[in-house]
Amino acid sequence: MNQNRILGTLWLLLLSLICVVMFIMKRERTKSPQEVIADTVAVATTAAAPAIPTPEPTPSPVPTPAPTQYEIVDVFIPLYADPTATPPATVPPDMLYLLATPTPFTPPKSAEPFSLIWFSDTQYYAYKRPEIFQSMADWVLNVHADYRAVAVVCTGDIVDNRNYQRHWDNADAAISRIREALPFYCVAGNHDVGANTVDYAAYRQADFCTAPEAMLFYDDCSTWVLPMPEQQILLCGIGWQNGTEYADWLNAMLAEYADYPAVLLVHSFLNDDGTLSTNGKRVEQAILSVSPSVRLVLCGHNDGSARWSKSYPDGHTVNAMMYNFQDDKKYGLGYARILMFNPGTRNIAVTTYSPFLNDYNYYKNADRDTFTLYDAW
Repeated sequence: MNQNRILGTLWLLLLSLICVVMFIMKRERTKSPQEVIADTVAVATTAAAPAIPTPEPTPSPVPTPAPTQYEIVDVFIPLYADPTATPPATVPPDMLYLLATPTPFTPPKSAEPFSLIWFSDTQYYAYKRPEIFQSMADWVLNVHADYRAVAVVCTGDIVDNRNYQRHWDNADAAISRIREALPFYCVAGNHDVGANTVDYAAYRQADFCTAPEAMLFYDDCSTWVLPMPEQQILLCGIGWQNGTEYADWLNAMLAEYADYPAVLLVHSFLNDDGTLSTNGKRVEQAILSVSPSVRLVLCGHNDGSARWSKSYPDGHTVNAMMYNFQDDKKYGLGYARILMFNPGTRNIAVTTYSPFLNDYNYYKNADRDTFTLYDAW
């Protein structure tokens, strides 16, 4: 009898250990295999050893932060310094989707490169970690001139729960700081308006959601366009909704500004495997297949990072990017993306940085976070 109890207890301990190991393997997405093995061994050792008090570990020395103002600019310089830069002569097969078909748009008034700083799914920061949101805002104030940034954009889920004013207040505290230097343009996510109710009442109350006078709005602010004459691009936004009633209006706006390549912000467009989400299929059919001036789609909503590209019969190509790391509460905090637009080559250089963690590139494979879209606008 005692032997059976002992065996049963050992079996339960083994199951518990397996669960812990599976949890580590799932959560530590950015760790190398060696680091994961080391963590697994540590957990097994802890489970097997008796619980005895251990001395407090000596804190590791904190490394001196690397300068954030210039490193990414250095990454971009080779991509826009040479006005004749073209894609590599030999492109690996798995990178072919980065190449876009040229489209003859009117040259911008300014030949200087410019950038958009892109936030995605800041809901956790507005809910529990406003200091992360604040660090991102302070970083924008410090580096926007170096990047020649013209705006900060956010692809939705600004807050975690639209019914809690504290979430909106935390977001506003950071975004108000950003707006001291740059415009802030956003679209609503499902957490901002309710996935099924789609109620924009609280969203419209936030000044940063509707303030820019140059924006043209459809209906309840769910959809908008913003001509940017200096850069000669059209920034467009589609907030969370369950239909495509906005499509005719947006296509008419895109036709009116047909000489401007369009950048489209939408909360849900890609799944984490790079396929189109349900809403992405609606947007692709109702907008992208109809309006050839749309060249770039930015989205969030799903966890991780993905890219997508499609060429249409009339010759235009659309690239889409998705990222959302805030669900990783240890390694995914505070990441933003910087998109540097080169008017000379029509390339877009992309890199990813967290001012809160002082870390470039969420993934071990840096090519997933720092890359170039060629002739993409």
